[in-house]
Amino acid sequence: MATQTNAVPGVPKITALGQSFWQLIRKELTPYPGRAWVAGRVTIASTIVMLLVMTFRLPGGFLGAIFTIFLTRENPMATFRAGFRAVAAFLIATGYTIVTAAMLIDDPVTHFLWIVVSLFIAFYLIRILEDYGTAVAFGFMIAGAIPVWDQHALNVNERLESTLWITFSVAVGVAVTIVVEYVFRSVHPITDLTEGIDARLEIVESILRATAEGEPVDPKTQERLQLYSSVGASRLRRLILRSEYSAQFKAQASAAASLVGRLTDIAESFKQSLIERRSRIDPTDAERCRRLADQIAELRKALWLRKLPEDIKMPSHTELSSLNFLSEMERTVAFIPKAFMATESVKSYIPTPLDEIPHERIFVADALSNSGHLQFALRGTLAAMACYVVYTAIDWRGLSTSLATCIITALSTIGSSRQKQILRLGGAILGGVFFGMGAQIFLLPYFDSIAGFTILFAVVTAISAWISTASARLSYLGVQMALAYYLIHLQEFTIQTSLAIARDRVFGVLLGLFSMWLLFDRLWVRNALDEMRDAFTQILEMSAEFAEQLVRRDVTKAILRVRQLRDRINASFITVTTQADAIVFEFGPDRERKLRIRDHFRRWQPSIRTLLQLQITLSQYRVKQTLLEVPEEIARTGTVFEQSIAAMMRAMSSYISEKVPSPVPDLQSSATEFEQAIRTYHQSHGIPLSSEASDIIVLVENIVSVLVPLYDDIRSVFSTNEERVLLSSRVNISNA
Repeated sequence: MATQTNAVPGVPKITALGQSFWQLIRKELTPYPGRAWVAGRVTIASTIVMLLVMTFRLPGGFLGAIFTIFLTRENPMATFRAGFRAVAAFLIATGYTIVTAAMLIDDPVTHFLWIVVSLFIAFYLIRILEDYGTAVAFGFMIAGAIPVWDQHALNVNERLESTLWITFSVAVGVAVTIVVEYVFRSVHPITDLTEGIDARLEIVESILRATAEGEPVDPKTQERLQLYSSVGASRLRRLILRSEYSAQFKAQASAAASLVGRLTDIAESFKQSLIERRSRIDPTDAERCRRLADQIAELRKALWLRKLPEDIKMPSHTELSSLNFLSEMERTVAFIPKAFMATESVKSYIPTPLDEIPHERIFVADALSNSGHLQFALRGTLAAMACYVVYTAIDWRGLSTSLATCIITALSTIGSSRQKQILRLGGAILGGVFFGMGAQIFLLPYFDSIAGFTILFAVVTAISAWISTASARLSYLGVQMALAYYLIHLQEFTIQTSLAIARDRVFGVLLGLFSMWLLFDRLWVRNALDEMRDAFTQILEMSAEFAEQLVRRDVTKAILRVRQLRDRINASFITVTTQADAIVFEFGPDRERKLRIRDHFRRWQPSIRTLLQLQITLSQYRVKQTLLEVPEEIARTGTVFEQSIAAMMRAMSSYISEKVPSPVPDLQSSATEFEQAIRTYHQSHGIPLSSEASDIIVLVENIVSVLVPLYDDIRSVFSTNEERVLLSSRVNISNA
């Protein structure tokens, strides 16, 4: 009886977990504007590559097909550059393979060492190259060349020919992807990024207008709002990072995208509160909803016209509303133009030395100084070499697909190990077993032409592409699914019906997944909450240092340091977002509190992004006119203001990292003194307030309006017992 009594309460939990999982899958697979275009481009490009591979009997065709997923970008030019880099990486890897393997092939010991070194280089490049597609291109070439150069039945010329064919297949895939991108963009010139932001703003605007008129929200609008609130803004940020915009504008657009995502989340809560509301809406609140809807409409108009949005006045804290979340929505909308630094002189601002130098970085900034890159490469090399030793020892060469699996699953920013395990295994089962072997058993024996195989290939590719365009929580499943299917059906130049070959390749994928789980995911890996907390505190600490750079006397050194801090802060933003998605896949007794802290971090991140953009704008003025060139009183009060910002940032970091915070100065008072010093100087000299001085005053007021509420929120959250106990326990476990 005791056993039955204990078992009953667990049933609702299992049911609730299953329902939550199903809701997650349903929302992730729901269409959104632009998704069908992306999936269609990938499907058409992959199918064309498949037809070329089958027609002209190109070895290594699965690589050409899988790169159609890797290379899809925000615009054709970005796709062209990514494709060019991928082909260049394959050519470099080919030259490296031909020279080194030919020299070391005769001796088994040196050949084994060549494999170890080559895999280490491949994994190290995945970590330190800025472009992931380029790094994977090099790694795939190594993973494809190792089995070729292990075939002693082939002479050196035949091995060389096979190696060159692999590079050519990828070049074909790249060329097809670029052509398809250009054709699609000519037919559908609107960018996916513009559609994604506009669609979210349109939904919020519709809800506000319906509220102002006292009408119910359209069910379709409610469904779309729920979808966008679920998937978040991670895909928008990926599109921004892959775009051809300058680094400065990428940071601005990322901040705006985060704010739009935050606005969508708040609108979802706003809609729920309207459903539960029983009383009529006050006319004053209806007017505020109408005014906010008009402001969003102006933002959308500026977006379509590619104009800088006009500044929106921050609502007063004393302006209360009977509608829940309305004030928060007003504040979030007011932040969006501030992310783009919408002040008059900034619109016509002449670039300064602080502006981004127009060149692309090949390697990450800490490529040689960060020990984490070496740890990553060692983890990947150990996992891949374990696969190589196993299939070589048992003489099962069909398992060589495990090497390519290790390369493609070595993603350092995909989330926690548990999340990676689920997505990898699910992709292998769906693509390799369900679609791959299932097609061999039930469909392919009845196909007598390439037409049927093409239809089946396009359907599986479309499903994989659709999943790969989901949020970061699920997108990797589509990539892994496509890879598993292509490994089975795009290696030979005929319809593959042999289950033995499919079995070998599926088992090779599973061997690679098991090795990555056993070695790669176990060494030097921490849980997602710790990673998220550390990244967030680093953002606050670097933001404090950023503020301190604005009061340095040496402007040249300050500029260089500001550039470094800006890049590192933006990279940490990505880490926070990634780990926030990963926490969903972690279970245990503390899961509910972890998710609550996760929601806090996600709520605060858009404000931090906005603060960074406001500080960058202020730094532009500081570079233009240094402290030595401004009146002494303005320089003194400006220095006090920036030091107050740094102190408040470090205090927030201390609260989150369980340290005793230092006393925080009154930021509002220091801001008032700074503004008063600027006004007094102009009045005493009888000159009107310049546009630049007005802009600085506006920036200072905006910084205060963002930072003070953020500080109060963080202090109140981490002054409570539950959050402090949870984070303290995590810190103690990590230190132990």
